[in-house]
Amino acid sequence: MNIRTIRRACQLLLLLSAAGSVSAGTIACVPSPGGAAGSFHWIRRIAIDEHSRTVNMDIVRSRTKDTETMGKMRAELVNMEGTSSGEPVYLFNSIPAAGDEVTNLFKLFKSGEWQLARVGVVFVNKVPALRGVEPTMSFDCKRSDLG
Repeated sequence: MNIRTIRRACQLLLLLSAAGSVSAGTIACVPSPGGAAGSFHWIRRIAIDEHSRTVNMDIVRSRTKDTETMGKMRAELVNMEGTSSGEPVYLFNSIPAAGDEVTNLFKLFKSGEWQLARVGVVFVNKVPALRGVEPTMSFDCKRSDLG
């Protein structure tokens, strides 16, 4: 290898590492095992892609004594605000499927541990009405800056 080839390889490596640091990352969350004993989490996994501004959730669609029917819920990352703690607050809303009447609004934030708050809203004659508020759930989240 000559000096010119080495220099180009170094420039390419610097360019790629700079592009990687600018790109947004992802965060994946699962319910924290430290929650209330016997508590039921209908959300089993949250994956947020900051770059595409999408949120994918694995959820429990229905549950019987012996089985659970799993499903997927897709949401749009509406806002991502930085905080003084260095971790952003994620605001996202579900994208209702045909026939769904409730839009879920979510807030994922770090307060000691990651917390998820959810509010259900139903639209009646294009007017939003509060359907229900769920107590916050604790999650374990891992960040990946690979984008």
